[in-house]
Amino acid sequence: MDGPGNSHLKIVRLNTQLSIMTIPDELIIEILSRLPAKSIAICRTVSKEWESLLRTPAFTDSFLAISSAQPRILLTFKCSGKWHYCSTLQPQHLDKELSVVEADYHMRLIGGSGPESCLSVQGFTCLIDRPVLMGKNERVPVICNPCTGQHLTLPKVKANNSDLRTFFGYDPINKQFKVLCMTVTNYRKQVNSKEHQVLTIGKGRLCWRKIKCLFLHYPERNRDGICIDGILYYVARSDKTCLIASFDIRSEEFRLINMPEGSKLTYISALVNFKGKVCVVVYSGSHGELWVLDDTHKEKWSKHIFVSPNTDFEGVKSTWVTDTGEIAWVISSWKNPFYVFIYNMDSKRVRRVEINGIEDNVLKGIDRYISHLSVTNYVENVMVL
Repeated sequence: MDGPGNSHLKIVRLNTQLSIMTIPDELIIEILSRLPAKSIAICRTVSKEWESLLRTPAFTDSFLAISSAQPRILLTFKCSGKWHYCSTLQPQHLDKELSVVEADYHMRLIGGSGPESCLSVQGFTCLIDRPVLMGKNERVPVICNPCTGQHLTLPKVKANNSDLRTFFGYDPINKQFKVLCMTVTNYRKQVNSKEHQVLTIGKGRLCWRKIKCLFLHYPERNRDGICIDGILYYVARSDKTCLIASFDIRSEEFRLINMPEGSKLTYISALVNFKGKVCVVVYSGSHGELWVLDDTHKEKWSKHIFVSPNTDFEGVKSTWVTDTGEIAWVISSWKNPFYVFIYNMDSKRVRRVEINGIEDNVLKGIDRYISHLSVTNYVENVMVL
């Protein structure tokens, strides 16, 4: 029934719609790109015009640029058959020995047995789930965007060998995500990678296609790769020699990078992005070594040492480098309170970040055994695949 109140509502809605239509798109992008990621989903429901605008590369690139200046810590863990995603802002108070932050809960996924985890790339993550389909364990990659809750299940990987290694990367020129998979075979005591396959996301039908690799090598098990400026790096071995393999996301070409001469490195704890350069982290007791690849083509390395007397690095699970060049790590097992340790290379001091909210808000009332835990740096991205 129409009345004065209803007429007033119609006028307000009409005026609001007219006022929105008169705002330039550039200004809308400038304003809305500063909102939290969860608010963007609400803004997309305002009108069809806004929904279309907030899905354009102009907006998603603007949002990502602002988000990159506010780095976060992403926690991915599996509990009671489900994968959970939480994140929190990375404290910037370099002088505080202890910072306390609250985790934001993003999403959860039902997971199969024995999954592998890949690092976050441009705000997206890749899980290789192993659900049981028709009585057989299959390998199904799942791409997730924690801040939007979107997930995309890719076609299962068809391969003759069950030993599968998977990596996730991004080409910033063509703005494409790609998943690289390869099997590892052991024939007559010779271990090598076989059946190299690539899937491109956001370009036509999702399907795996085979590519060639001219170098005999194989990725080490349980070692996450890292993508820097369109190049994917991962720890590998060739004829039992420890080295770094690289894969150009755009050209899809492989390359092997030798470790520093005389370093005698037989084990690599992690690969990290150290100020835009790939860096090898090696832990031993209470000290760690950083081998930074300063020149990729000439294979020039520099070595840095850091010591934390009160830390046993043997129990470290995840390692990364902050945007300010600090070394961050977490211990492998879940403990309450949960800490992230951050080492400053200049002051040679360790500070702690205590993350709250997971025990009370996520694990409340369920089995608290966490079978897998991955922690890394993270930026929010509102792009829709």
